Amino acid sequence: MQLSKPRRSGRRRLALIFLLLLGVLAAVLVHTAWPFLTYPRETLTFQVPEPLPPTANDGPLAGVAEVDITPAIGLPKFGYSAWAKNADGFRTRLKARAFYLHGPGQTPLALVQLDLGAGSLPLHYAVAERIAAATDVPARGLSLLVTHTHSGPGQYLGSDFYNTFGANSAGFDPELFGFLSERISEAVIRAYRNRRPARIATGQRDVWGLTRNRSVQAWARNHNLDPEKMGEDDALRAVNPRMTMLRIDLQADDGRFYPAGALTLFSIHGTAIPAFTRPYHADVWHWLGQGLSADFGDELPWPFVHGAFQATHADNNPAWHPDHRGDLEARRIGKALGDQAGALFERLEDDLAPRLRTAAASRLMDVLELPEEQRHGLCQRAVVGAATMGAANGDEVFPISYLPFLQEGWPRTVFTDGCQAEKQWALSKLQLLMSADTFPHRALLQVLRVNDLVLVPLPWEITLESGNRIRGQVLDTLPAGTLVIDCSTAGTDWRVEISSLANGFFGYAVSEAEYGAQYYEGGHTLYGPHTLDFLAAQSARLSEDLMRTGGVDDYPRESRFELLSHHYWPDGDPDRTWSRSWRRQATFHRGEEDSGPYWSWRFVGEPPGDLRLHQPLLRILRSDNRGTLVDDESGDMRLRLIDDDVEGQGLYEVRWYHPPVADEGRFQLEVRAGANAPALISPAFP
Repeated sequence: MQLSKPRRSGRRRLALIFLLLLGVLAAVLVHTAWPFLTYPRETLTFQVPEPLPPTANDGPLAGVAEVDITPAIGLPKFGYSAWAKNADGFRTRLKARAFYLHGPGQTPLALVQLDLGAGSLPLHYAVAERIAAATDVPARGLSLLVTHTHSGPGQYLGSDFYNTFGANSAGFDPELFGFLSERISEAVIRAYRNRRPARIATGQRDVWGLTRNRSVQAWARNHNLDPEKMGEDDALRAVNPRMTMLRIDLQADDGRFYPAGALTLFSIHGTAIPAFTRPYHADVWHWLGQGLSADFGDELPWPFVHGAFQATHADNNPAWHPDHRGDLEARRIGKALGDQAGALFERLEDDLAPRLRTAAASRLMDVLELPEEQRHGLCQRAVVGAATMGAANGDEVFPISYLPFLQEGWPRTVFTDGCQAEKQWALSKLQLLMSADTFPHRALLQVLRVNDLVLVPLPWEITLESGNRIRGQVLDTLPAGTLVIDCSTAGTDWRVEISSLANGFFGYAVSEAEYGAQYYEGGHTLYGPHTLDFLAAQSARLSEDLMRTGGVDDYPRESRFELLSHHYWPDGDPDRTWSRSWRRQATFHRGEEDSGPYWSWRFVGEPPGDLRLHQPLLRILRSDNRGTLVDDESGDMRLRLIDDDVEGQGLYEVRWYHPPVADEGRFQLEVRAGANAPALISPAFP
């Protein structure tokens, strides 16, 4: 009997799906196994000494500093996993912004904002070790707070799992790690050396319309709402709108106080710049930071430093216009956030006061060794959910994201799997071939106090609902009544804020209801449905200990990490001098829908290993007086490597976006002198 055409076609489709699944499985297995079988291990050993004795100060001291941390061209990028591309240059620079805070007779703090995808426990140790000899900041008072840009480097994290799967290539890069350690430490040391008498203010405002909940159907389950009835209006409302700011004014040599810096928390994923893009990019955070910094120009006795970092962002995406995701949308959203930050900064001027209370509690916990009474339902080992492989809502990649059981919203309904409950295991039980310590397991929990602001940095991505519950439990531990700061009374309201992905990376933390839906966030909650219970209980315990004792120091001074390593940082030749020459003069382009018009040039110069991206490189000059119109701090200039071997040198393209529309004169591009290469100045244009 012959099969009918429909049945034959159906079987062909099933066969194709099966082959596709088999191909995906084979690719994942090869990608997983290869580093573990072939890469050497890098051993990192840290011994953190005691810092300098704290400065004897009668009043509050603070200092700020900014250091460029843009790494070399060619490194893998973190955030979009296999869908990322090696960096070919930069569109915006990546920065470390350090804020030193020291209340009289109290624990000095160093809060460091980083344009990076995630924190790293080894990086925390490295910075704590480096700054001890030059500052009075103890390890427990250091916190590395990140933007979670998906367009920064990978390969510096504290677990083999994320060094393998967090970026588009596998392995820990010792040179990148050393570069970041040195540059971030330099920022903290500069902030400490810049310390002066300070006035401090904290405040908040709500910002709506620039973020949306990408998993609003999962969020709806927290409130017994019908997930199928959730629309775009609901997605725009189911966000954390709170922008929280710490304003710092410092006393200049003339005895007056001037604005010096601000730290801003906000909840927005660093994903306005999509996967497959090549340059380093701070995403919306670049323009959020610049929106405040640019307001002051040269009016101040020092450079103003604005550091903005994550709050509870895990399910809060930028609200980009449909089909317009990219540079222009990142710029639009970032500038709008910058305007909101500027308004909040101005409002805080009336609240500035010479009062500062600082305190720190840090506790390092190995989740593989915790006794049962401290686990609060946390699973014994990490397991990756199948929904993690399918990617988050809005970041789907054909065909992976559309394969059955890799899509969001496919929880187990029968035969739920013990501690991991509704989670569909990616690759099923094959995950058990990886040892438990392949996954992140040493977590640094912190509670830091700055006056009425209680900051809870956590190495997890925290959803809106999870953040609300952690905040509530921490708030319950704080004393009621009037706050006394430096023998004077302050406001009665505590401001408790959670910061995601600080000091490490453990995946996500969702509520039990969200976990049951097994969207991307639930699938990426590695230690099971009670991760939130664990974090809320442990954060509240740490806060309670801080309020009772004035400080908690459960930070081991010695630590050791063994990580699969691979060399990605390009080799350079520091003893060689390179020439530079133009290959294409100024050319105007109308641009694309997501980027806008731009001018472009091409030049040959030093190879990537000898090009220092963390130093000033590009600027547009007015040809009449050689004054600077715009430089590569602006976010309007891009450097791109086209070919890394043109007669032994690199071929580069420079772009200048958003040039003046009207005829405002003639300009020149300057490629500034490098350590071993001369400056290059273009002919005037247009």
